[in-house]
Amino acid sequence: MARYGTQEPFDAVGAHTQNATLSAAVTLTPPDTKSRSMLMQCTGQNVRFTLDGTTPEATVGFLLYVGQPPLLVRVSGTVKVIEEAATATLIYQWGA
Repeated sequence: MARYGTQEPFDAVGAHTQNATLSAAVTLTPPDTKSRSMLMQCTGQNVRFTLDGTTPEATVGFLLYVGQPPLLVRVSGTVKVIEEAATATLIYQWGA
């Protein structure tokens, strides 16, 4: 069990993933029902994400900045992501 950021427990679930195909909104699906959080970071360009199932756009959604440390987010629904500009990569890991 790792502790990250706020010192909350983070148990990795599923594979560490990189997605560079973000020119259209992508839905991220948890690997199982134990997944309640995700650790995510972007490289190349900024990424937008939503947690309620709405479709993010280049100016809509929470903003994940390039160079920002990995962000730990509690997840209770659908996560959707999109790049703000070409060449963004989202790196993420689901957690319990």
